Amino acid sequence: MLQYNHNEHYVELLLRQIPPDCQNALDIGCGDGELARRVAERSATVVSGIDPDQAMIQRARELTRNPLIQFAEADFMQHQFDEQFDFICASASLHHMPFEQALEKMVSLLRPGGVLAVLGLYREASLADTAISLVAVPVNIFYALSRGWDYSGAPTRPAEMSLREIQASVSVHLPAARLRRLLLWRYLLTWQKPPASDGG
Repeated sequence: MLQYNHNEHYVELLLRQIPPDCQNALDIGCGDGELARRVAERSATVVSGIDPDQAMIQRARELTRNPLIQFAEADFMQHQFDEQFDFICASASLHHMPFEQALEKMVSLLRPGGVLAVLGLYREASLADTAISLVAVPVNIFYALSRGWDYSGAPTRPAEMSLREIQASVSVHLPAARLRRLLLWRYLLTWQKPPASDGG
């Protein structure tokens, strides 16, 4: 049976952001490892997943048989990484962290030419947010009834930043990034790190 939740609905959108010739990837807030497994399947890429929740990491390890995928039970903001990545993704996890500091660390962990893809949540704060939410409600009900709601068990928390506040921060810290509002209470943030110059 098909399963549905707001994050799973947009997984394919995240997977389409994987750059060509991707050699390694990082999934931040990996939960039960579903997105990490999908990234590895799509690109034959070595994938590292990180999540602070012990139960989620234990489940991720139980569900994963691909030797290209490794999981770490750790706080992304505190963890020391030994490498940089060609692709970094975060699905419904950025709002659990200090926004600007987390973005800064993600950028530092990207190789030149690497791609960042964030599926994020925002706080409804405008008439446009309310109008889009009203459109989303019947769509959400249709998908939930036709596919079956899938609850991952990962800890949740509401978003504190509005989409306007997110846009303002992104425009300062990642001016070339693309921020796209999605229907089901999510946004997609994508950014590619500039290639290294000839001078290093």
